[in-house]
Amino acid sequence: MNKVTKTFGTKQGVVTLSEPFFTLIHDQQQVEATYKPNNYSGWGMCKTYNAIEVTEFTQADAELFASTADSKLRIKGQAA
Repeated sequence: MNKVTKTFGTKQGVVTLSEPFFTLIHDQQQVEATYKPNNYSGWGMCKTYNAIEVTEFTQADAELFASTADSKLRIKGQAA
């Protein structure tokens, strides 16, 4: 697991960004963005980005990432 460098509290949950890291598969450093909703007992989603893509990651970006991830985690028709 990668060390967390930034954490953002959002309306839906918490978004964290890892420290940049190298992998054998990618030429550029990667950063893992993780979303953990407030009410999912530790379940969440993560996505890996090229580190250069998230150098200017802001609270607004975290809100959008959380909203998009949350919509993919929820079953349609279920209460929040």
